[in-house]
Amino acid sequence: MLPTICLIFFISTSSAQNVNKILNDADKQYQKSEYLNASKLYEEALKKSSMDLTAQYNLGVARFRLNETEGATEAFKKALSLSKDKSMSAKIFYNSGVAFLKSANYPEAITAFRNAMKLNSEDRDCRENLQFAINQYKKQLNQKQQNSGMSPKELKEQQKSEQKLSKQAAEKILQSAQQEESRIRDSLRSKKSSRQNSATKNW
Repeated sequence: MLPTICLIFFISTSSAQNVNKILNDADKQYQKSEYLNASKLYEEALKKSSMDLTAQYNLGVARFRLNETEGATEAFKKALSLSKDKSMSAKIFYNSGVAFLKSANYPEAITAFRNAMKLNSEDRDCRENLQFAINQYKKQLNQKQQNSGMSPKELKEQQKSEQKLSKQAAEKILQSAQQEESRIRDSLRSKKSSRQNSATKNW
């Protein structure tokens, strides 16, 4: 079960004129919770402008809403390759972590949240989600061990070793994040418009 602090970020569209209408239509569909229609429109926009970060990013968000976590993480991965803004990259890493959490891929979730915290060390939600992912991963490992047929003594020794490693990893990640002093700039800036993109958190 995901913690209630898991949020997915959606950004309003501002893009090149030749795909702007498609993206605006996609945004409207998303805001009406018509995520399938929105997803198709974002894909259509990307066929016309494959380097459009907003379209790629929002495609990931729409796919996440459709419970297509694999497609969502794929879209976020592509969006990350297009992002040159720390604030935007932090959001992408965060959303990737949420998607990995939803699919119970805890190692990847831990990595994504760690990367997000390196870019935005003040994000409390990310910090708590990171700890949640670590705890869930530990439980997952314990369950696998219990199903492995190991003797109680062997199981106890291995659990002790892995719990120690998990605790050390968590402390190292959190300590590293606390030392980050980078300032986060505003969300993705308009390519051809002076309007400022607004960032909205949706549950």
